Amino acid sequence: MSEHLEIKRDERGILIELFKVPGVGQVFYATSKPGVVRGNHYHMRKIERFCVIEGEGLLRMRNRATGEVQEYPMLGTAPQVVDAPVNWTHSIKNSGSTEMKLVVWVNETYDPKDPDTFPEEV
Repeated sequence: MSEHLEIKRDERGILIELFKVPGVGQVFYATSKPGVVRGNHYHMRKIERFCVIEGEGLLRMRNRATGEVQEYPMLGTAPQVVDAPVNWTHSIKNSGSTEMKLVVWVNETYDPKDPDTFPEEV
């Protein structure tokens, strides 16, 4: 079986939804140009797991209940995964001088009728 995937492009870079499996979640791949910030939102149900696979990123999260802020420098040369829990506003910035490549797992597939994504700055 083969499936062609849609490449979503904007001024930040690209985003490709690699797969969606109800009950398992979804995985997407994104690129970001230097200085670009993605996110600045929170979820009430969704957990996101971030991994920079090339370039440099800074993942920032803020607990909406306590105000606690956490920062995670992320490098493609030393991959790690960081979870953004529910009710934590989060963003990831390309903090390097080259394109950042990112893979993200979300525990729930995206539903445009019920996106569970609420804009808010970290």
